[in-house]
Amino acid sequence: MANSRGQKRRGGNANPNHRKLVAVVCSLLGLLAAGFSFVIQEYGGQGFVPTWNQLYDWLDVSDEAPDPQIIASGETSVTFLDVGQGDSVLLCQDDNFCLIDAGTTDSAEGLISDLRACGVEELDYVVMTHPHADHIGGMPDVLETFPTGMLILPDLTEYDEESAGLERTLDAAAENGVPMYVALDGDTFALGSGTLTVLQAGETPENLDQEIDANNLSLCLRYTAGSFAFVDTGDAEQEVERQLVNRYGDDLKANLLKAAHHGSSTSNTEEFLSAVSPDIVVASCGLTNDYGHPHAEVVDRIQAIGAEFYRTDYDGTVTVVYDSNGIQVHCTSDSEVQDPAA
Repeated sequence: MANSRGQKRRGGNANPNHRKLVAVVCSLLGLLAAGFSFVIQEYGGQGFVPTWNQLYDWLDVSDEAPDPQIIASGETSVTFLDVGQGDSVLLCQDDNFCLIDAGTTDSAEGLISDLRACGVEELDYVVMTHPHADHIGGMPDVLETFPTGMLILPDLTEYDEESAGLERTLDAAAENGVPMYVALDGDTFALGSGTLTVLQAGETPENLDQEIDANNLSLCLRYTAGSFAFVDTGDAEQEVERQLVNRYGDDLKANLLKAAHHGSSTSNTEEFLSAVSPDIVVASCGLTNDYGHPHAEVVDRIQAIGAEFYRTDYDGTVTVVYDSNGIQVHCTSDSEVQDPAA
């Protein structure tokens, strides 16, 4: 039986003012001791040097980032960072990191703190699935804070909406010397001993019969490492899901799926969920959001395929850790460890 966890209320929300306090304190300490962040990252927990988590405790902040030991405990981890009504997913394999989307502008400070707490010093890739504000709001800050090997973009030639967030992101990449690459169908990117594949770079032109929706520009991704697979389709809607099923069929199968479009009923069709056949589905969404995400019918569909279901509004940051012994799920809202096989 699937675990919808739909009745569990979210606990331990981080106070935004406390988040800002942490950022201010860290900045001031950085002025007093050069390389403060580096020192914490490299020597935290040794002698008198605190860890990021100890700093959160001392300042009475509820830490929504997992302990870096959790991420390092498996061969591969996928962390769904709690950025409210937005998306941000951190892939980790062999101490290599890829960030897929970066939440909202309002969540940027918390996102940077969370990435540091996760053990991130640099990012191999930052992926923009599509240019909506709830996916790229924190991306300029990420690119300005962490050395980044490449910014992977969707094809934006058909995107003519004015977007200050997109302009800031592209400017931040250029100013910080981050190479930008427009993804194509079938592109692959090595991450540790695994591979990130672009299943589809937006809705395919031959099937277009109307103006393309920005959600359907979403890069549809599949990350594989050993026998583990994760699928993330951004905010792609049912037209794109249909194309993916027709194109890949059973090759879409994955252990883990990010619910498309925050669990909207305009995505996450029965056909697509059946093709992916995930053991675990995670929806990234904000508490009491105005859209009603995730929609009840989507939760029902996930239950129908027997998948475990988690949601960042109730469960906080969700980290899925895979190793040869199987998969465990860690949620920060209650510090419980969930074993989907149990």
